Order: sequence, then structure tokens, then C-alpha cells
Amino acid sequence: MSVKRIPSRAATERSRIWSAVLLLALASGAASAHDARPVSIDITEQSTGLYLAKLRAPPSVELDNLPSVVWPSACRVVNREIKFDPPAPNETTLIQCAGGLEGRYIGVRFPIFNPALSTLFRLQEIGRQTVTQVLPPDQRDWTVPRDPTWREVAIGYLKLGIEHIWQGVDHLLFVTGVLILSRTRKRVVLAITGFTLAHSLTLCASVLGVVRLPIPPVEAAIALSILFLAREIARPDPYGLAHRFPIAVSSIFGLLHGFGFAAALREVGLPARELAVGLLCFNLGVEIGQLAFIALLVAIFVAARRALQSTTWRLSPFTAHVLAGYGLGVPAAFWLMERLALFR
Repeated sequence: MSVKRIPSRAATERSRIWSAVLLLALASGAASAHDARPVSIDITEQSTGLYLAKLRAPPSVELDNLPSVVWPSACRVVNREIKFDPPAPNETTLIQCAGGLEGRYIGVRFPIFNPALSTLFRLQEIGRQTVTQVLPPDQRDWTVPRDPTWREVAIGYLKLGIEHIWQGVDHLLFVTGVLILSRTRKRVVLAITGFTLAHSLTLCASVLGVVRLPIPPVEAAIALSILFLAREIARPDPYGLAHRFPIAVSSIFGLLHGFGFAAALREVGLPARELAVGLLCFNLGVEIGQLAFIALLVAIFVAARRALQSTTWRLSPFTAHVLAGYGLGVPAAFWLMERLALFR
């Protein structure tokens, strides 16, 4: 005869407060949810001084506001072609630069305004390490450096990992759902640890070419994983699968999210000479960004609990969980339909 464990009153109260206060973060995230992927400028040296540049903007950028690259005055555009293939337009430019690009400025300009997007530069020259640089939305120019040291590579990929997780609203919403479902401190720590280990495993395996999955199905499945958590949260059943086994659920879906992280890292590329440094620091950056997000939510939780103790306002557990479930589920459903539409 099996005995079902009934959550303690303290655990139920914590879960209720988590659901209520995190709803604010979910609502703001859903309200501002958009494609936050950066503008990508991939430059490859074909022969001495001859470069092929590929510019890709996320689908959220309007056609009349497509960015363009500003090349150094010593560079001459040989050929330029714009393709309007889905999911987003892309531009390919062939340029001739006497003396190369080292020490020179490359800029990016929007004809109307920058819609709060970062710019990712990736430069691969013959006989040199691959150089990557992420410019924040308020920075428009990049000075091409000399060969970077391993410390510069480490710092660059660490920043890239932090920025990627903070721009990945879908990953943050999944972590939020895991926090709501876990309820107790111990289960939160174990669930987040399982998620971290799982996505680190598939990130490394995918980037190193051990396992590869196509990107569109992975991104659609990530949105589906958030919908699953949203349903479990909105349904007031403490004996549901995710309520009973949040650690197993976060670990299994963590494997899936790791492929999403790997897709972003493969797009940037890894330096051949410092591959291990770049991979390790990108993963550390993702973890730092994730822990910072969790710390922010915990701070909101503590502040809300203190505020609620001094008031008579109460929110029923059923209402709190339903609202939090919809806060997660609405943007996830939108992303799922949007990503399924990209299947070809």
C-alpha cells in the first residue's frame, strides 16, 4: 500500500508566494518577448585581403530597417547581394581590403533605429585564430584586434555565454517554471543542478560533433517543454508528474536545452587554437547568467514574502498557479507555433 505525501503548509505557502511574485516577472517577460538574437556578421578571408562577409538579422527586424556594415575606407566593395529568404533576409558582400582588417574599424548601422539588438562579429582570417566580439546595442563600431591571447578568448566567450542566457527568454522561463514546481530549497537546488549538468552534457557533445540535431525541431521542442511545465503549474494537482519529480523533469528537458545552447555557439564558432577555453568559458557564462537570474528571483521572493506578512491581502493557491501557468504558457504557445512555421 503506497502512501501519498501531502506537501507541508510551509511548502504550499512558499509555492503560492513563488507563483504570485514570479507572475510579475513572467508578465513583463511575455509582454516584451521578442526575437532577441543578435545581428550576426560573419567575415571570412578568402585570399590575402579578400573577404566574404555574411550579415544576418533576426526575423524581428523590419525590412525597411535592415542594418548594413560600414567598412574601413581602405576597403572596396567588389560585390553585394541581398536575399530575402525565410526566416530572415541576409546580405552577402565580397570586399577587398588592402593590408587586411587588423587595427581597423568596422561598424554597423540601422537606417531608422536599433531595436535593442546586440551585434555579433565573427572574423576568420588565414593563419589567425577566429575572433569573435559582441557589441551591445549602444555600440556601433568595432576595432579589429591583433591575435587574441587565451585570456582574451576566455573573457570574450564568458561574456558571450552570459549575454546568451539573458537574451534567451525561453530558457529563463523554463528555469522559472522549475522553481515554481520544486517548492522547497532542497528540491530547487537538485532540480537546477540536474538541469545544469544535463544541458552542459549535450552542449559539449553537440559542439564537438558527437551528436547533432537539426535546429528548428530543437527550438520547437524547447517551447513545448515550457508548455508542459505551464500545464503542470496551472493544474492544481500536487501528484502530477512534474510536481512529484521536478528533478527528473528538469534533467530530461535540460538535455534538450543544451542543444539550443549549442546551436548558438556553433553559429559563433570556436577558436581552433583555444577550443577548450572557448567551450568551457561559454558554458561557465551560461551558468553565471542562470545563477544571477535565480538570485534575482529569490530576492523578489524574499521581498514579497516580507511585504505580504504586513498586509491582509491573500491570493489563493489555485488562482496563483493558474495565473503563473498562463504566464508561462502564452509566450511558449506563441513560440511553438512560430517555430513550427519554420519547418521546411
